[in-house]
Amino acid sequence: MRLTRRLLPALLAASMLVLASGCGEDATDPPVADPTAGFEEDLGVGAVDNPKEDGFYGLATTCKELPFVEPLVDPKIVVSLDGLTLHLFDQAGDYDRVFPVGVGAIENGVSLTPPSTDLPTGSYFTRTDEPPVDDGPVSTQARWGWNQRCRVWWKSAETGQQLPVFAGLPFIRLAGHPTSSSYALHGPVDNYTIPSGGTLRRGYVSHGCVRMAAADIAEVWGRLQGVQAEVRVQKAVERRDDGTAVDYDPWFLAECSTDADCAYDGGLCKSNPYSGRGFCTRRCSRGCPDRAGHPTSFCVADPDAPGSGYCTVKAEATTNNCRRLPGFHAVAGVPRPDSSARANVCLPGSQGWIGDRCLSDDECDSAHCTPLDGGPEGLCTEPCTRYCPDKPGGYASTFCVPAPASLPDDGGICAARCSIDDDCVEGTACVATGRFGQSGVVKASCVAR
Repeated sequence: MRLTRRLLPALLAASMLVLASGCGEDATDPPVADPTAGFEEDLGVGAVDNPKEDGFYGLATTCKELPFVEPLVDPKIVVSLDGLTLHLFDQAGDYDRVFPVGVGAIENGVSLTPPSTDLPTGSYFTRTDEPPVDDGPVSTQARWGWNQRCRVWWKSAETGQQLPVFAGLPFIRLAGHPTSSSYALHGPVDNYTIPSGGTLRRGYVSHGCVRMAAADIAEVWGRLQGVQAEVRVQKAVERRDDGTAVDYDPWFLAECSTDADCAYDGGLCKSNPYSGRGFCTRRCSRGCPDRAGHPTSFCVADPDAPGSGYCTVKAEATTNNCRRLPGFHAVAGVPRPDSSARANVCLPGSQGWIGDRCLSDDECDSAHCTPLDGGPEGLCTEPCTRYCPDKPGGYASTFCVPAPASLPDDGGICAARCSIDDDCVEGTACVATGRFGQSGVVKASCVAR
């Protein structure tokens, strides 16, 4: 049974206990039955630039005026942690927009924003069917709510300091998380005293909530009013039904099929065998331009065009050291074409773990690059009789599946586990598969199409 890219919404389990936001109130807050009874300490929201301590907050304590937008009939949201995108669309209409986001910081290779794709329902949901709630202008008037039109205050559990980091912008809690706290969509937090409510830092920056630009959270809040919305949070880049990536403002290393997909001056689509797709770049000889909301760029020599260079991006926190980019890996100390500087950058290559694409055995931790459709591209695998190793640090868990008929033996091989097709590399699909030698144990795994 193949697991489709768009999971059907399951009935939301009424027994799930949902408390306050993971970037908001801490785990001592009361259950939903009486959520306002203990509005006390808050967890950290993540990195906050230049917090004010002098009590002069400007417009941060004022509820922002929100433009009216027509609510959607049947809205759905998909948040991609690798793509750093929030995709809002109307399942009963034509509305379809993609927004940039900041998500949970990386700890031990994993974002602090928990994916929903492993839950029985596959998704969280909003309570934007609840009446809107506004905070007061002083911290003693802060009010709890599932659907906050205006949230202002945050209280640090560590210091007790109260700051208006939410700046009077909407705050949309996500229900359905099975642990003691849940998460939210909210405004940018950084520079929260400026008139707009702040500036978004796109990357891995929060304590677990999903941050949006001020105008974007206002747009999303307005579109959801009056109905609950399903919210799927996934690690992988989201893909449309035709396999193309859902993206915002395509720039260097964005996926492409033709040069026209790289819609900027000098846009060039280069082939990447490690992703099975093309990537956007441009020619360079020494320097490359940067663009707000994207990693720092760097010019490297092009092995396909001797004497020429192309633009890539540096391996840094905003790329999770290149791990958020399918078909790329981090390479240290790469020189510019003129050798004037060196940098750690993202280059086409295998990330080496079971289920990653590869071209040769020596690129795989397991030392086995199993051909896909006759190669030369393949998948990193290793033989198994029943069980496979796992690797800490955010790598895919594994499962022992029967070897495909294209291989000369009839044993088992290790495959990456998955929840949806988006979790799987090009050339594979997420399929419910019985364990090799124990067919009654079934796990969704990435297997060759």
